[in-house]
Amino acid sequence: MAGALQRLRELLGEPACWGWARPRLWEAAEEHLGVRLPADYKAFLDVYGPGAFDGFLWMDRPMDGTADEQARLWPLSERPSSGTDRDPFPFRPRAGGLIEWGGEEGGTTYYLLPEEPDPADWRVVVETEEGEWHEVPGPVTEFLLGLVEGTYRLPFLSRYRPGPRIHYLPSPAS
Repeated sequence: MAGALQRLRELLGEPACWGWARPRLWEAAEEHLGVRLPADYKAFLDVYGPGAFDGFLWMDRPMDGTADEQARLWPLSERPSSGTDRDPFPFRPRAGGLIEWGGEEGGTTYYLLPEEPDPADWRVVVETEEGEWHEVPGPVTEFLLGLVEGTYRLPFLSRYRPGPRIHYLPSPAS
């Protein structure tokens, strides 16, 4: 984990605007979700804050800790099942249900799959805008590093072609 986060910091450089660690807000988020979130995910967002990789994959984090913000970032209302294999994973609040951590403007959504007892072992699940599902190794910073270094050449990532210099652009609200 630390290696992937360090490598991302080397590739991205110093953040344009520091995200600042807010342990109290992460604790409130974890209480809301009923699980500990992966340390690498929190550490990345504590350094870089909400934003997007080259305007492609956005990530958000708690900023004020209100109940409305928690519900927006991590809704606990379970999606209605389609009765098919369209939703092959459970959603929160069911045990082991997916936890959203990022997305793309076109509708692709990135989730954590909290099946393992240690959040550092959670895998990443991606639901594309076309309704396809992909499960890839985690943790989040390893996935992000694979994305920007080109390790992952999954079909849903074909729109993202990192250049020689990648950027993490802070969201306007941060």
